[in-house]
Amino acid sequence: MKRIELQIDSKRGTKIPVTIVEPGSYPARLLILAHGFKAKRTEDGRFLTVAEALANQGILSVMMGFPGCDESKEDFISYTLENCMDDIDSCYEYVKENYELDLSDVGMIGYSMGGRLVCLYIQKHPEIGCIALWTASSLDEIGEEFLGIPLDEMKKEMNEKGYCDFHNLFDDTYIKLNKELIDDMEGLSPEKGLSEYKGAAIIIHGDEDDTVPFSASENAYARLKNAKEKRFVKIEGADHGFGAWNDRPDLSRQLTDHTIAFFEENL
Repeated sequence: MKRIELQIDSKRGTKIPVTIVEPGSYPARLLILAHGFKAKRTEDGRFLTVAEALANQGILSVMMGFPGCDESKEDFISYTLENCMDDIDSCYEYVKENYELDLSDVGMIGYSMGGRLVCLYIQKHPEIGCIALWTASSLDEIGEEFLGIPLDEMKKEMNEKGYCDFHNLFDDTYIKLNKELIDDMEGLSPEKGLSEYKGAAIIIHGDEDDTVPFSASENAYARLKNAKEKRFVKIEGADHGFGAWNDRPDLSRQLTDHTIAFFEENL
């Protein structure tokens, strides 16, 4: 197993910060990991924990920092779902060109907004046969608020300027939130991807999450009517950070252990 840190060219001519965890032998199966809103590409090391464990099973993992997140040099105004999916595409193409891969069955993991990206991405990639959704933003309807801010108030400012100035409480920063992000969230259907999905899926949600409602994962699980295998895991005592925000590493271990076991069985 070997960890590689590099930067990959995006379709926008920018650089994507990327971590690749290589297995010891080839051809390898592939796992793509998508982080959440304004998060880092390793998700506080949880993505690395999964990737390093699965490298022992002959799986190559790639995780990337989305626009304005992680080590990205782009302004956060470039963070839209379409741009994030373009960056997934760029990383996907890179590993296909540079590694000997068995692409008959590809895996994806998405955390929070990254879970929404997975639900959208599988609609165009039927080769993705195993997914994990961690407290995923998987509902078509985004509600009346976005991360605590009234949506009507945000849209008014966005319609005037094309963006709104947003106080992100996750890391206490002020960022420009692109109108296209909200348009993408309202116009692209994650639930459609789940309804059409035929692979294996595990959905994991904490019962104390007050950022993404528990009902989002319940709805996602109900939508998986065509999945060949599906599993729902409720982690008791976990909020949206699965222990990363309140010094509960046992909750993160439950999250990664369930995910690793599922991918060992199904990818």
